[in-house]
Amino acid sequence: MTKTIVITGTASGFGRVAVQRFSAEGWNVDATVRKPQDLDVHQDLATVRTLILDVDDEPADLDFADLAVAEFGRVDALVNNAGYYQMGPLEASSMEQIHRQFQTNVFGLMALTKSFIPHMREQGSGVIVNLASISAEQGYPYTAVYASSNAAVAVLSEGLNVELAPFGISVKAVFPGAHATRIFTKMDMAEGVPEDYYAAMDKFFTSAAATGSTPEVTADVIYRAVTDGLDGKVRYYSGPDGEIIPRAKSLLGPDWYWHEFRQSIVDEPSELWKSLITGPGSEVIDMAR
Repeated sequence: MTKTIVITGTASGFGRVAVQRFSAEGWNVDATVRKPQDLDVHQDLATVRTLILDVDDEPADLDFADLAVAEFGRVDALVNNAGYYQMGPLEASSMEQIHRQFQTNVFGLMALTKSFIPHMREQGSGVIVNLASISAEQGYPYTAVYASSNAAVAVLSEGLNVELAPFGISVKAVFPGAHATRIFTKMDMAEGVPEDYYAAMDKFFTSAAATGSTPEVTADVIYRAVTDGLDGKVRYYSGPDGEIIPRAKSLLGPDWYWHEFRQSIVDEPSELWKSLITGPGSEVIDMAR
């Protein structure tokens, strides 16, 4: 029987490439986009139905599973990919920006997940994959709001992995590192950043944008998370920094790792840090692509 997956936020980036990957593997795909002008983005893929969904609309999220199931008769997997990046010091971020970041990245994701759980529980199976970020692994500066929203997604995924296991539902999270997607051109920037921050912010973002990979890398990881059958595995990493950072934390331990990470930003990276973080396979990319 052909399986069906729902993927949110598919107009570009990870979501769009993931739709292409699952369609190529023979899956039926319910792909969501936020804007009506993006409804034709997957028109060349016969097994894809493109539907409008703004994940900030919680009533629409809570009703969406019924709509998705009606398209192909059932849903075997849900990928919560929709999200965006709020950047800037906390001091300069408005409370409206902070609430909006959590509304999209956390509360909308929760509402949509709630919608699909009864269907998956009734059929006795299902996989839910939530897109987080490697920033959920540690406290990055100038992205603390974004990082904390992703940390919430990571912990939610772990809790649900255990909570829903008795019903045959597996919940996982994917942690991409730096990637060449449009998320870096769709940032919600804090306004009125004091000049005191400029030099340190420029230094951090210059170094952070130095390595990365293409969206196809994370699409492959999403596909593996959905299909590998490892119900007890929650965390999946993608991209050079996405894979290196948890390994470095495991090698050094949390306290030593944090010391090295903090020093690399506040002062200068040590030779040890350079050897850990600059691994083989890193690729210079254009973050605005």
